[in-house]
Amino acid sequence: MALINKSDIEKLLNVQNNAKNALCISLYIPTHRAGHETLNGQDHILFKNKLREARTLLQRHDVPEAEMDQYLKPAEDLLNDTGFWRHQAEGLAVFLTKGFSAHYTLPFTMPEVVYVLDQFYLTPMLPILSQNGRFFILSLYREKVAFFEATIERIRPIDISSFVPETMNKALRFDVKGNDQDFTNSTTTVNGSNIVHGPGSTKGDEEHERVREFVIEIDNSIQKILHDAHEPLVLAGVDHYCSLYRQHSKYKHIVPQNININEGADNMNALHEKALAIMKPMMQQGHNDSLTRYQNVAGTGATSEDVATVAAEAVHGRVDTLFITPSQPVWGRYDAKSATAEVHNEYKRGDDDLINLAAIKTLAQGGKVFVGSYNGLSESADGSARVKALFRY
Repeated sequence: MALINKSDIEKLLNVQNNAKNALCISLYIPTHRAGHETLNGQDHILFKNKLREARTLLQRHDVPEAEMDQYLKPAEDLLNDTGFWRHQAEGLAVFLTKGFSAHYTLPFTMPEVVYVLDQFYLTPMLPILSQNGRFFILSLYREKVAFFEATIERIRPIDISSFVPETMNKALRFDVKGNDQDFTNSTTTVNGSNIVHGPGSTKGDEEHERVREFVIEIDNSIQKILHDAHEPLVLAGVDHYCSLYRQHSKYKHIVPQNININEGADNMNALHEKALAIMKPMMQQGHNDSLTRYQNVAGTGATSEDVATVAAEAVHGRVDTLFITPSQPVWGRYDAKSATAEVHNEYKRGDDDLINLAAIKTLAQGGKVFVGSYNGLSESADGSARVKALFRY
């Protein structure tokens, strides 16, 4: 199950920039984890229909039949993979061009859309990548180590069993007697080294050291997911485990407050609710602080609500913070020679959605993006501006 992040966006941008004279197909559909929609193959049928739509759009670009087959073959392979359709989330995004394909299961409901353009259309995924998008939860329990991707509306487990030990007890070789932990001579393997534990240490010292070793092992392993991430990470478990993990972790975005609950006390949805109690105020405060910064300098030349201006400045790396309200595409084009962008009344070959361009360029160059219609956030009382940009200089 692929988690999309900033490095994936950079990869898609590199692919489209190097796809000389090739079209880029972006396909989005809503999907379902379970229920009659899954049993009846509803997602599979919808995807099949969208592939037909993509073929029609390719025909409008005068693409020969054999070349259309080349574009769509990776998606056709997904269509015929029955196992793939049994493991979906809330949304699916598929990107295709000559010699390249990528797909992502997403924790948001996606629109039913297909775009065939000179570049990938990434706007529907912006809520995931925005400042008020998603966060992660790591539960540190002796009987279960688990990792979750979450948004305000949803939570889903991410399978880490292939690179993180499933339980602390198994990795640390605890002998459990009643509610206490009884320690015997044992060997713990951490990063390939065997560490022998036995007589001579107090029970408290022994446990502290073993838990410390294990949280370091977890952190080293979880970097396979988090090494390029910037989303907040919420820790769940007893204070002792969370404190040690926070102390030794390489990840720089662990939130200060953890979810302090006992082993097995909460299911996934209850864990989500407790995490939201921490994350909602943080997301709202971050949004409010950034919006205040914008309002303090609005009208001084350090901000803009003009789509063409914002798109051009985002390409130049000048956008520090961008507020967007998703809407219908604003078609237009950036001209590198004049270093300006222009809006078109209707789509022309080679056009980009300028809101898409502004957001992706802002993210790629380290700026912040807030999606105004997501998580109940609102940038203005009248909701008139589709974009608001705060410039770096």
